[in-house]
Amino acid sequence: MLTQYPWWFAIIGALLALAATWFLYRNNPIGVEGKRAKLLLWLLHAFRFSVLFVLMILLLGPLVRLITTQTQKPVIIFAIDNTQSVTLGNDSLQLKQALNNQFELLQKELGNDYDVVPYLVGKESKQASLPNFKDKETNLNQLFLTLKNTYDGVNLGAVVLASDGLYNKGENPLQAASELKAPVFTIGLGDTVQRKDVLIKNVRTNQLVFKGNSFPLQIDIAAFAAIGETTQITITQNGRITFKKQLTLSNNYFNTLLTNLTANEVGSQHIIIEASVINKEVSTVNNRMEMFINVIDGKQKIALLAYTPHPDVAAIEKTLNQQENYTTNTFIISQQQTPNNLAQYSMVIAHQLPGNNGEGTVLLKQLKEINIPILFVIGAQTNLGYLNQLEPTIQVGGTRMGNMNEVTPIYNNNFSLFTLSIEEQEHLKKFPPVMAPFGNYKINGEVEVLFKQQIGYVKTEYPLAFFAKGSTSKSGFFCAEGFWKWRMYDYAISQQKTSSTILSGMVQYLTSKKDQSRFRVNSKKEIEENESVEFNAELYNESYQLINTPEVSMVLKNNKGKNYTFTFNKTNNTYTLNAGLLPTGTYDFEATATVGTQPQKAKGQFIVKPLQMEFAQTTANHQLLNELATQQGGEMYQLNSMNKITDAIQKNERIKPIIYQNQDVKSWIDLKWIFVMLMMLLTIEWFVRKWNGSI
Repeated sequence: MLTQYPWWFAIIGALLALAATWFLYRNNPIGVEGKRAKLLLWLLHAFRFSVLFVLMILLLGPLVRLITTQTQKPVIIFAIDNTQSVTLGNDSLQLKQALNNQFELLQKELGNDYDVVPYLVGKESKQASLPNFKDKETNLNQLFLTLKNTYDGVNLGAVVLASDGLYNKGENPLQAASELKAPVFTIGLGDTVQRKDVLIKNVRTNQLVFKGNSFPLQIDIAAFAAIGETTQITITQNGRITFKKQLTLSNNYFNTLLTNLTANEVGSQHIIIEASVINKEVSTVNNRMEMFINVIDGKQKIALLAYTPHPDVAAIEKTLNQQENYTTNTFIISQQQTPNNLAQYSMVIAHQLPGNNGEGTVLLKQLKEINIPILFVIGAQTNLGYLNQLEPTIQVGGTRMGNMNEVTPIYNNNFSLFTLSIEEQEHLKKFPPVMAPFGNYKINGEVEVLFKQQIGYVKTEYPLAFFAKGSTSKSGFFCAEGFWKWRMYDYAISQQKTSSTILSGMVQYLTSKKDQSRFRVNSKKEIEENESVEFNAELYNESYQLINTPEVSMVLKNNKGKNYTFTFNKTNNTYTLNAGLLPTGTYDFEATATVGTQPQKAKGQFIVKPLQMEFAQTTANHQLLNELATQQGGEMYQLNSMNKITDAIQKNERIKPIIYQNQDVKSWIDLKWIFVMLMMLLTIEWFVRKWNGSI
């Protein structure tokens, strides 16, 4: 026990308490007589002395050290692969019962000394106990990352993983598992014997084709345990069979077919590739693959006008030249390079124009006069004064040329002109900052904002990338320089796919021909079956002003003749619809609205594609499970011997409880029992004195 003052102060406190007690009870003030008078007086002396002495001690600020002991049980994770591939060729009910029995055995025999926690593994890993084996993607790596984040600082004893060892999402799980510092015991599920199967393994073709041209279609076909069997490969293009070929298969068959199709019509071409089913095939889901290609009239020419040479210019040019439907010509204005015929271009990218002294202003005015779309890239060399006069859509005030901010993009979830996938949005958060002019940004008129600016940790309402709507010619703005940084960094995380999607999306919107229809409905053409089907709609009155007063409804019809009816939600001046998850198949949609007395209709088509990842490989990979167990100091078991896991966990010296000792120093004045004791002593003393009439 510690005090804030020397302990010899307690002697003074005891003497003072003794003196006060003697002074109060000298000469028997309560007047008691009899045999027990002396005992009663001594008790009252003791009560009063104790109260006064304890109060004196409390004035010294005594401290007490409290030590508590806590035992943390080891956590045993029992994770089950909940994906479709596990049950290929097996009885799912029987497998579910066997795994459930093992979980109950672990709980029963380990329950008193261990905490057994069930997990299910699919695209994501979550705490749950009853598998249904319906997940369509396997990410074993995500399981170990989830456990690392969830049980950081917790006594994670061991991981028991029941799986077939196949994964089709995420990285190899060996690295993530090594960071757990816990043994892994694996249970081999699935069949390591190759079952009879034929599948369309992959299809390669151009996503964009020019009208009248032929385009190649490359099909990879694989087959297993199918010696002597035959299958027919059929290609259907917009409902018409355009290719057939009979193949004779072998045990480990692989073949690549190459054929050419012709694009006769502008728009979407629906292509279906099928392999006919063979006898006793383990899976028929992977025998079919569908896709859409887009057929356009011809390449579009883009002029890249730059004030001076800049890394952005090279990055933009390389990105666009990778797109099949664009041809890019670059001109450096400060070097007196200008295009001869502006009208030949579908759009212009103006990099840091107007320049320091207004260079390029006349050229930009000419572009606006002939309604050529412009994408402005604003930087340190942009003369914002000239830009404010030229483009009333954006006004940047309170700035001096060359003053810049480092900014990072904030994606606007309400942006509807084109879409970024969830994965691309996550990549975007990792991009390095770009340099935007310092100042106050004001937007005039109707715009669609793609990115807002984040300056350091401050999220602002200033635009980083946006598009003007409703004007005679389209225009877009990227209010920063440094796209080249995004492209370089993006190479490491997505092979430049994300940065390419951003730039090509901006260019595609600006180069697209203006739709004169008064009712427009947009959606993705190809949607995975685990992805929500979403639509955006725009409705215009006779003056081509956006409105959203009328109700908009939609009917979807799939290739099996089933209809789905929906009503759009109103957002700002437009409409949105999330139709949720839909069964796989091809869908036609027709949306309707009434403006005044005039009915408006919009039609389209899309496909919900089945996820076939779980059927791309039908042989279990027990080698990976064995590597996991060996690396982590565990062991691999087969389904019929998994009851040995309980004994292995109990004998493993690494899987033990952790005992924690916590030391806590408290002041005596915080101990409630001392207060209660003092009150009891004072109450008894007061009652005795009151009873004898001394109070």
